[in-house]
Amino acid sequence: METRTVIKLHLIFWIIVLAIYVLGSLTYIENPLFIPLLASSLMIYSYVCFTFYLFYRVLSPAFFSKKGIILYVLFGLLYLVVCTYLFTLAAYYPYIYLYPPPVPAELTRGKWISSYIFEVITAAIIFAILGSLSKLSLIWYRNKLKQMETEKQNMYNELVMLRAQINPHFLFNTLNNIKSLTISLPSKAILSIEKLNSIMNYMLYESSMEQVPLASEIGYINNYLDLQKIRYSTPGFIDFSISGDFSGIHVPPLIFMPFIENAFKHGDKMKPDPGITIRLNIEKSRIFFEIINFIKESDEVKSRNSGFGLPNIRRRLDLLFERRYSLEIDTINDQFSVKLNLFLS
Repeated sequence: METRTVIKLHLIFWIIVLAIYVLGSLTYIENPLFIPLLASSLMIYSYVCFTFYLFYRVLSPAFFSKKGIILYVLFGLLYLVVCTYLFTLAAYYPYIYLYPPPVPAELTRGKWISSYIFEVITAAIIFAILGSLSKLSLIWYRNKLKQMETEKQNMYNELVMLRAQINPHFLFNTLNNIKSLTISLPSKAILSIEKLNSIMNYMLYESSMEQVPLASEIGYINNYLDLQKIRYSTPGFIDFSISGDFSGIHVPPLIFMPFIENAFKHGDKMKPDPGITIRLNIEKSRIFFEIINFIKESDEVKSRNSGFGLPNIRRRLDLLFERRYSLEIDTINDQFSVKLNLFLS
């Protein structure tokens, strides 16, 4: 929270408190005691202001321990007992002699001063608690911001590592496939090299941005899938379809790639077409991504238990979309499916 915002909130709060104290005194405006009552109200107002900011200032993370809490409570009790008593005597004792109790027979000066002490200490306790809670809220908010900033920085570092180290198996297989194409289909080998160049360029440069055009992300996915198709004998093994208008829409880079890479890592190439089905549906306020693949029998139990880094994926989605997404992952028979909804507004 910015300092200006904090100051504005405090000013509004104290203007409201001042209005309450002044309005309370105005009910006695025709009473001879109006002036002393107004003066005493303003003195109490000044005292509770001081009390609020004293506790607000004193409280710090250093007190967030058993010993610190005990010291803070002892400090509060000592302040409220001693200072409130001294303040009440200094503020009210002169008025008691200038304006004697309304009914001297029933209310002595001692009882009157006691009633004022009770009134002031009650107000002081309330504002001491409010000051402490206000500081606690500020400390919690700043710690939350630091935590989120740290998590974002960690996520950025993970993304940097992802860009720096392209999946070695994918790169190794792609280069081998291109090598074989240079003999049989040189033109296709050249096209594959261009696609690999586009993939590396995207990962090293464009993916460093917080948001990229969805069109660029789709282009990256298409290039990745085209290179993967070289490994398969049938062109229909990978079924990728897009519906909706994606112009002008931006998404975090590589947001769908963990799911796509997992499908190729654990997918069963021996299954009938389509072995991997990818759907991308774009609406005005929502992006729906779905991927389904057959699982190799040796990987079925592993896929169910490992979650292919699912906690990290969810953490990234939490940071980027907060509650504006839904993720469903299921394993039914020998098929693994992922359904991801991203809500844009």
